[in-house]
Amino acid sequence: MTTPRATIVIPCRHEEDNVGPLIARLAAVVTDVELLFVDDSDDDLTVAAVARAARELPASLSVRVFHRRGAYRTGGLAGAVTDGYRRASATKVLVMDADLQHPPELVPALLAALDDHDLVMASRYREGGSSGGLDGPVRRLVSTGSTVLARVAFPVALRGVTDPMTGFFGVRLDKIDPDRLRARGFKILLEILARYPRLRRTELPLDFGARLAGESKGDLGQGLLYLRQLPALRAATWFATPAARWGTFLAFIAAVTAGLVGAPLSGAAVLALLVTAVALYNTVVGALEVRWRLYGWRTPEAVEQMRWPSGDGLTAQERFTIIVPALHEELVIAATLRHLLRQDHPDYEILVSLCEGDDATIAEVARVQADDDPHGRVRTVIRAYERSNKPRQLNAALAVCRGTVVGVVDAEDDVAPQLLTRVDTLLGRTGADVVQGGVQLMTLGSRARDWFKVHNVMEYFFWFTSRMFYQVRTGFVPLGGNTVFIRRELLDRAGGWPDNLTEDCALGVLLCTKYGARVVAAYEPELATREEVPQTIGNRRAGSLFWQRVRWNQGFLSILLEGRWSTLPTLRQRALAGYILATPFLQAFSALLLPLSVATIVWLKVPVFVAMLMYAPFMPILITLATQFLGLREFARSYRQKVLWRHYAFLLAGAPVYQWVLMGAAFWAVWQHIDGNTTWHKTAHGGHHRPVLAS
Repeated sequence: MTTPRATIVIPCRHEEDNVGPLIARLAAVVTDVELLFVDDSDDDLTVAAVARAARELPASLSVRVFHRRGAYRTGGLAGAVTDGYRRASATKVLVMDADLQHPPELVPALLAALDDHDLVMASRYREGGSSGGLDGPVRRLVSTGSTVLARVAFPVALRGVTDPMTGFFGVRLDKIDPDRLRARGFKILLEILARYPRLRRTELPLDFGARLAGESKGDLGQGLLYLRQLPALRAATWFATPAARWGTFLAFIAAVTAGLVGAPLSGAAVLALLVTAVALYNTVVGALEVRWRLYGWRTPEAVEQMRWPSGDGLTAQERFTIIVPALHEELVIAATLRHLLRQDHPDYEILVSLCEGDDATIAEVARVQADDDPHGRVRTVIRAYERSNKPRQLNAALAVCRGTVVGVVDAEDDVAPQLLTRVDTLLGRTGADVVQGGVQLMTLGSRARDWFKVHNVMEYFFWFTSRMFYQVRTGFVPLGGNTVFIRRELLDRAGGWPDNLTEDCALGVLLCTKYGARVVAAYEPELATREEVPQTIGNRRAGSLFWQRVRWNQGFLSILLEGRWSTLPTLRQRALAGYILATPFLQAFSALLLPLSVATIVWLKVPVFVAMLMYAPFMPILITLATQFLGLREFARSYRQKVLWRHYAFLLAGAPVYQWVLMGAAFWAVWQHIDGNTTWHKTAHGGHHRPVLAS
């Protein structure tokens, strides 16, 4: 199929009466163009209407539909446009509404303008244009008020632009990055203008017509949403360059210094207040960490309650689909699939989601299918992605899976043969919607440069043996990336995995908030999925802990700012959810402030009470360090691993350095979020957790 000369993205919602006439009028004026409908309807009526109209079209005009459901339906109109950009086949892309208020007869002129410009806008306020189609005083107020506020916020970027809120415009995708657009509401053109002020742009007059059928989606609610989002866009563009970010940081430091110098309190009093606040903050953060680390170990009965139920005598109730997303995993994928093929459950399939062009991984999967899969359990889904990532591969597999329960296993995982049987038993006994199993990193390392690995191993150990169960009890569970099993019907209702840098956490938030899903967890060392620690701190090619955490933290931050967690029914759930999502940043701030506490103790003279308080944060730190030693010993016993004296030394000497690595990753994640950089930093795997490959 040849690439069309242009794509027309048409966002729509319940426009089944309008799309047929729109397609007919477009067919009369353009050829060699792709029509891409992005439909946010709650039913299939618009999709069916598009399909009926498309059957009458000539071959020179192609039609595609992307029906956004569940978790895909984010960002409103602007989100629909951004999703259209990601799926467009052509470089020249036009955006227009489906309600025929944007006259299709203007499309040829707009496309022609894109030959000489990067951005072309159809303006209601250009000479020869008209805004007569704005129906009702509320919509006129929203449109006029939005334009005025945009001009106040972006006087330079909007210079010469008469209609920054128009929904009828075209842009060259080789001049912008759709993934940098923070799409919400209906401000998509304004965001392009603000983020890319140097685009070559022009305007054509638009006679804004009356709606053919249906109701307008531009109401007072959209206007209020715009009022919340305009300051965020203004802030993001202010901090769009490193010079602006550093200038703001230095200005903040100068303002704080000036405030301290000019404060009515004495310097000693101000300092005492400051160090007291720092001490209290660090103490609270440290105490909460201790609380969650010890929750699962609080009593012998609590430890026993974490265990998986026995699968003896089980009559299989569920059919499982295990999705294994893989990209450049030729070193590990074959061993992973062979482990999965040893499952003792009678009814399961393994669906490997692959990317076109990843020939080495595809070949390894094919070899396993030929040599080790006599029952044909392993199937593949191979797709081409403009930008591949884990949620997109998961959703491609979800569309063709056959199971009643869907599980996720990463490409390097070693999974216990009894796992599916135990999951089936737990689902039957509890009636749960989601089961989260344990995951454990295994590679402690032995060289000095491996010092960070024991810390990463202990993080996983305490998360899955303790903290996860506290979250289950409270009713808010940001799911782990694998060994998660979800009922297929619930996944379909949710629209699959959200397109997020931490799709597992985003899905957990969605299922807990919107669908009230019941999540249960279980843990035993023998049934924990085994993985490897990233091989380096900063080398992306070899596997980087730092860049893995940057991706996780940026995903957490986007979910935190999205605010869906704030709809949980109880204050306790909301508090826990907000804290969990903010934890990387709170702990980073604590790590940044801790040296101030040390300096205060050593060099500064403060009141006795304040001096005593400065020692308080070290109490939870010492308890945490003690649990690290005990946890490492328990890990060695449970997983039959040899622990050397140097591992204990790494725990002790490397603790502050490890926290500073995590702090740097958290701050860099904030930096990337402000910059709109959503690059997926994939973690490389070498199978180092497997005995035959261990170094």
